[in-house]
Amino acid sequence: MTLLDHAQLDAMAAGQPGLLLPIVHDFASHGRDQLVTLESTLADNRIEESRGILHQLKGSAGTMGMAQFADICRKCEEQLANNQPPTRLPELASLLQESIDHAIAHLEGPR
Repeated sequence: MTLLDHAQLDAMAAGQPGLLLPIVHDFASHGRDQLVTLESTLADNRIEESRGILHQLKGSAGTMGMAQFADICRKCEEQLANNQPPTRLPELASLLQESIDHAIAHLEGPR
């Protein structure tokens, strides 16, 4: 699976990538906060809350074309639904940052 779905990102930008950049930056900040909260909810065995966080992250990332991050969130969410530990959880923080960096570079275009 590719890191970004460029067509989805371009569709969200609707020809005005500069308007989408603040949303991507907000998602970066909010996404990092949600990952911290996710670790806490998992440590406290609050599984439904953890699944909700993963679901939100998956949806937001998918909407912005961050395909690989959304897919791993989906897999982690499914594992929790099946009473399994989310084995790919450690990948999420670095993949979030990589996805955001690439989305920003794509939206800013060649310099």
